[in-house]
Amino acid sequence: MKDLIVSVADIDQEKVVEALLPRIPRVSGTRFFTWDIVRNMLKDSGSCNLSHEFLRPYINQFNYCLVLFDYEGSGVEHEKTRAEAEIGVERLLSRNGWDGRNAAIVIEPELENWMWIDSHHVQNAIAWKRPESLYQWARSTGRLAEGSHKPARPKESFEEAIKISFIPRSSSIYKNIASRVSYRHCEDLAFRKLISTLEIWFPLNGMQ
Repeated sequence: MKDLIVSVADIDQEKVVEALLPRIPRVSGTRFFTWDIVRNMLKDSGSCNLSHEFLRPYINQFNYCLVLFDYEGSGVEHEKTRAEAEIGVERLLSRNGWDGRNAAIVIEPELENWMWIDSHHVQNAIAWKRPESLYQWARSTGRLAEGSHKPARPKESFEEAIKISFIPRSSSIYKNIASRVSYRHCEDLAFRKLISTLEIWFPLNGMQ
């Protein structure tokens, strides 16, 4: 039986998880763990509402499951908070064979929020050549409020930065960033939950 299956909503999320998971034992001090990634073709809304059905075939193949999706586009962003959306998914998973061994990671508003890190690795990943830094550009154009670390509209801002850099938008950009940028000081709630969950599930001494 493998340790972990991760359900993602799109290829960008898949590439981020693919790059991030191998780093966890080294950076966070967990034990090494085995994992597979599966993509829910019903995307964010399907991940939010039907993950318990989508992951049912894997119940006896994996010890734990993670469900990752964007809050925006999930269909519940006007009805539930991010935390409530996570709880709802986890309850359904628990009732359908994953009791005590599941976690939902809902990114608010979307995955690009994880890409906004003030690092030269991010700038290199999008071939940023302007004289001002990426963050200086975001502030000067009103995309990033003074004192804030993330744009209010991270996806649109990130895609505009890629457009300015004259490079094709590609999931490899996300993978590049996730494989290189330090995550120790990331304060995003969904990201912190992801890391802390893996640290709890896979402690170095092998016991929770």
